[in-house]
Amino acid sequence: MSEEIKHKVQNSLVFHQSDLWDSVMWILDEAYKAEAGVAFSQSIDESKRAHQCGRVDGISFVKDLLESTRIEALKNTNRNKT
Repeated sequence: MSEEIKHKVQNSLVFHQSDLWDSVMWILDEAYKAEAGVAFSQSIDESKRAHQCGRVDGISFVKDLLESTRIEALKNTNRNKT
């Protein structure tokens, strides 16, 4: 990632409160729950379970990446996450 893009992304994540952020986090939480429900279901074919667990892991990775990037952005501007 270029420094310009990294700077732009971090600047966009420095906020006190954001309805957009809250909405994205809620959507990711709901997607995680839905995909995990399928992955851990008794009715899923064993040959598809690994793929489904990968989907769950992917959603978790994206959410963790967003949260850690925001924390880094707040640290870089000497603000605390609220």
